[in-house]
Amino acid sequence: MSRTPRRSHRSLCLVITILLAIIAGACATAEPELVPAGLPLTDTTTTSVAERTATTAPAIEATTTTSTVASDAYRTWIATAESHIGWLVAYDEPAGSPIELPFLVPNPHQFGGPMSLMVTEGEPGDDWIQVQLPIRPNGQVGWIPAEDYTLTETRVRAEVNLSETHVAVYDGEELIAESEAVIGSPATPTPLGTFYVTAVRKNSPAESFLGPYALALSAFSEVHETFNGGLPVIAIHGTTRPDQVGDARSNGCIRIPNEVITFLAENVPVGAPVIISA
Repeated sequence: MSRTPRRSHRSLCLVITILLAIIAGACATAEPELVPAGLPLTDTTTTSVAERTATTAPAIEATTTTSTVASDAYRTWIATAESHIGWLVAYDEPAGSPIELPFLVPNPHQFGGPMSLMVTEGEPGDDWIQVQLPIRPNGQVGWIPAEDYTLTETRVRAEVNLSETHVAVYDGEELIAESEAVIGSPATPTPLGTFYVTAVRKNSPAESFLGPYALALSAFSEVHETFNGGLPVIAIHGTTRPDQVGDARSNGCIRIPNEVITFLAENVPVGAPVIISA
């Protein structure tokens, strides 16, 4: 059984329960997963880190800022790149050395919209912000100059429980959507960790197998080196096979019913955390 989102007058509220007949699929063939068109497989050889940072390295001294922002256990800060930033440049510490990224992370994102990063340390008023980097291996962090980014906040987060093949989305303490899901197979598992939504992509009619939308994540498959000619980006997306919901049979992506992914695409902001646990 899975439940589609519910709304109140706040637009993120009422959970409407729907029943899905979960039919054991006789076909073991995995649906194709999201392939990030335009993402280079490796770092470009024509542009070195020194060249990329020559005109963008900030002349900011590291400082310690005492914040006056009230604490909120459910709040996540999101750093959105200003339009003059062409690609991600991150540093190993405030005012430190640039990190050699395995591939360029462009702004705007290749799926559309400005590059947005989940903040792991820092808040408004700080000169430097630590963020999770959407690169491989999963879970790496780096520092960015706050002057090049706009900080916003969200209280929305998604929690994926693989053992229960279940996705739950919260706004603070409030459950706003939940569903059973297709998860990675034992041979191609969905990676564990805390990630974030890097882009919301509206899929073309030719990609109907992905459902109407896909939420690309900062996570990558830890089994596939490449997938269909691109980087093996993990995504939460829809499906044309709701009968497979509850199974572990994907290449690592998380598939949910189309009405649920549509709600998430409309209500989960880019930068929101996605916690995947066993």
